[in-house]
Amino acid sequence: MENFIEYCLPYKMTAADQLKRIVYTVAPMIVGTLLIMYVGLIGVLLCAGLCYLAYRLFLSFNFEYEYSLLENELTFTKIINKERRRELLKADISKTECYGPLENMPANQQKVRSFLSNQGEEPCYYWITRDAKGDPLCILFQPAPAVLEVFAARARGKLR
Repeated sequence: MENFIEYCLPYKMTAADQLKRIVYTVAPMIVGTLLIMYVGLIGVLLCAGLCYLAYRLFLSFNFEYEYSLLENELTFTKIINKERRRELLKADISKTECYGPLENMPANQQKVRSFLSNQGEEPCYYWITRDAKGDPLCILFQPAPAVLEVFAARARGKLR
């Protein structure tokens, strides 16, 4: 049985993210202005480079998470500004130790990766699995109902 499911969730910026976005935009402009004043022509070039960097950082706060399920492998991808893709993590459902709603998550987790959208509309789940090195890894995500059906079939008896 072949399964392929793709699901995207836009990320809603928190207040801390909005503050970082403002600082990352304004700070290079201030530094660039000071460089122009004190260094001259080279400062103009450095200012242009800093402004470009600030522009790319500003755009990087506009992203969404994509969950792709192919057979037993769930891939988490970050789509930045609807043009650049960066694969963040691949995990195998067959290595599942347990999964369930976020409220039932065990308290002592060393390594936690969050792929939550901060939207609050989709139910949040945790998933404890093994990474490539064999260490336990807790993944927080918001799966589509079709993904939960695959979890129910492939990780039978591990729902908490």
